[in-house]
Amino acid sequence: MLVKEYESAGAYLEENEAELLKDEAASQLVYYSARENNAGTSDNKFMFGVIQDNDYVLLHFCNAYPENVSIYAGNYPKESLEQAAGLLAEYFIQHHTPVAGLNARYDICRIFIEHYKKGANVSFMEKLGNDIMVIRKVNEIKPADGFHRLAYPEEATLITDWMIRFQLESLANEINYETANACVKDLIYSNKFHVFENNEKEIVSMAAAARQLKNGVTINYIYTPEEYRGLGYAAANIYYMSKEILEQGFMFCTLFVDKKNPLSARAYEKVGYTILNDNYEYKIIV
Repeated sequence: MLVKEYESAGAYLEENEAELLKDEAASQLVYYSARENNAGTSDNKFMFGVIQDNDYVLLHFCNAYPENVSIYAGNYPKESLEQAAGLLAEYFIQHHTPVAGLNARYDICRIFIEHYKKGANVSFMEKLGNDIMVIRKVNEIKPADGFHRLAYPEEATLITDWMIRFQLESLANEINYETANACVKDLIYSNKFHVFENNEKEIVSMAAAARQLKNGVTINYIYTPEEYRGLGYAAANIYYMSKEILEQGFMFCTLFVDKKNPLSARAYEKVGYTILNDNYEYKIIV
């Protein structure tokens, strides 16, 4: 079993893209980073590599320091994957590769952290536990009454406020107003921010088709203000968004749902989403 680093995202994709596409929704954190890096749309210098056992690639990884390491694990025996995760942690320590945090399946996170802590004087804090959900065909349901549409540029101030609340509530991240506003405006002008209005013409929920993969789209920034929750507005917005995206020719839509929010997961299941895998985020505490 060995670690193989690539000199560039392009070299990594040339050898591994076909395999990543077989499970695109599950591999998306690594795959999307490679596509963006290869296209020159990211300023960070990313590190891409794999853990190989003879002709089999057990793990794919991307270290986007100062962002997290993302790891995608293939469908291989538990013992092999655990050995690969431990080997990667030891490789980073031996090569003095900086690590800020980790995004991966829970079992991979557990083994990586166990081995990394043996060689580095750090602790890891669990930040998020999500289920990756995917849909390929929308169920015919009756969504909540209201109207789904793209966000208007003049709504950027309101949506920026919601973006900041979303970051605090869902991701436990602080984000300054200027950064949030720039992100919102970019998504609005790219026709990627969607909102849902109730019958009183009030905007009651938002979401963005922010991560476009090769065959699918990841929906994120899903947020409904507290006073409008429990009325089916987020599910209605996701229903119409997913339907539009699939009708445009994409093969699937995917989203991440907090494991602490099973009500949302059940609402999306009614739309047609199913749980594909889990993804946990850990941050290093020195």
